[in-house]
Amino acid sequence: KMEIPRMRCDNIVGIAYHLNPKLRGWIRYFGKYRGYSLSKVFYVLRIKLVRWARYRYKRYRHNLVKAYKWLDRVREQFPNIFYHWSVGYSN
Repeated sequence: KMEIPRMRCDNIVGIAYHLNPKLRGWIRYFGKYRGYSLSKVFYVLRIKLVRWARYRYKRYRHNLVKAYKWLDRVREQFPNIFYHWSVGYSN
């Protein structure tokens, strides 16, 4: 269960620190034979990360497009912050 918007982490690095063990386990367990089913999980994770950003940062609170662009910039600048990004999952 991922409750990202409720997490009181100060930055995205704290969220990655809490989620990476779960992501690593899911990818190692399900990714071997059912990698396609993980794309839905990572899609939901992306939505929850944007929701967290809108909750945490006032400038993204009323602009969904800017929040998604922020997450895309984070991925470009720090491609290894989340485990699923570092192994090549797109969401």
